[in-house]
Amino acid sequence: MNVKLLKNLAFLGLLSFSVFPSFALSKIIPDGTIPYNMGVQLKGDTDGPEDLDRVQELGMKWVRRGFIWESIEREKGVYDFSQYDRFVNDCEKRGLKIIGCMAFSNKLYGHVKDEPARSAYADFAAELVKHYKGRNIIWEIWNEPNTMTFWGRHGKVGNSPQYAREYTDLVRAAVPAMKKANPDCVILAGSVSNMWSESYKWMSYCFADGMLDIHWDIWSVHPYGVKAPEDYMEAYSHTRNLMKKAGGDTGRLWINSERGFPLGKAEGYAGGDPSLAYEYQAWHVIRQYLVDLLEGLLVTIWYEWGGKEGFALYRAGNMTPAYNACKTFVKELSGYKLDCRMKTENKRDFVLRFIDKNGNEKLVAWTAPGVMESPDKIVPHSIKIAVGDVSPRLVTTDLYGRTDIVEVSNGVIEPCLTGAPVYITLR
Repeated sequence: MNVKLLKNLAFLGLLSFSVFPSFALSKIIPDGTIPYNMGVQLKGDTDGPEDLDRVQELGMKWVRRGFIWESIEREKGVYDFSQYDRFVNDCEKRGLKIIGCMAFSNKLYGHVKDEPARSAYADFAAELVKHYKGRNIIWEIWNEPNTMTFWGRHGKVGNSPQYAREYTDLVRAAVPAMKKANPDCVILAGSVSNMWSESYKWMSYCFADGMLDIHWDIWSVHPYGVKAPEDYMEAYSHTRNLMKKAGGDTGRLWINSERGFPLGKAEGYAGGDPSLAYEYQAWHVIRQYLVDLLEGLLVTIWYEWGGKEGFALYRAGNMTPAYNACKTFVKELSGYKLDCRMKTENKRDFVLRFIDKNGNEKLVAWTAPGVMESPDKIVPHSIKIAVGDVSPRLVTTDLYGRTDIVEVSNGVIEPCLTGAPVYITLR
């Protein structure tokens, strides 16, 4: 068990030692070595061996994929896991861990907001965790249940008290069944879409309905609705305050189980000059992984690996700039752990220090726009960073692996910060 990481998370307020993680959960808590936290979303048309090979080659350690109820239980009480067995086996061969999203309702039973579908879903979830016991899978209850798109168009609009109560009832039914079938299973609840006023209300309704008293393990979020990854910091802080205000067990860990910054005008587009959309996306994928590291989240899933919605890292056989940025990230920081965020005058300037087991040190530095501002609002500027007794000339590496030199003067460097993270090798 990585006690040091657990203590760090406790210090950040992200883990309470009054509710120490189960043995099963402790097994998936990584030791903090890059790229332990990096993952991508897969779908049925991107989960084959060739795509998994590419995901592995890129250095990713996690994949998220739906385990669709209707495709497993086509006859009441009869479960066919064969198509998912292939996927799980293929991931296992490549050392990829899985976030399995248990979705959605089944026409054999109706909507899970009502009986008998709610109990049938709990039975299905129990069969899943029993069948895959001992495999590297953690299980997420639903996908974005606060939205009409994935919960269904009934009653009031999404993010309503009704939707929150229905989802909390589903979690309340599923978790005990899953833990009984496999006490070692690890369960994610929440999967909440967006971090904005209405989704905050939805989470508050869930917490008021007793969500925090149910024995799931990890809270999962999809932090859409902000303009930059750095905005997650305010969003996460606000959500933690909602949990604290509601009482109950607030000591669980978190996972960002879906977020991407697309091209063009698709939902989630961060704005700015559309001609620079590929560049902005490359900035954002790396800063998303870095900010979540800083915030203590266990895993970050980029949406998505392939697809035609404008989010893809791997597009029609071509590596996008975001893909190449990920490749550089892994090459530069593989084997390193986050040590600290260094102090800067501007709170939207970021300088993170990483150290490997041999004592080698690197910095990653960038700047972000103001809160809820688009990436074109970034103004490149130089800052002074104290680096101590190091070589008089340090190697820097840009987002795509191109190297340069920064001069050291009296133990200080003055790199120019932009929205593209730069890697600085100290020693």
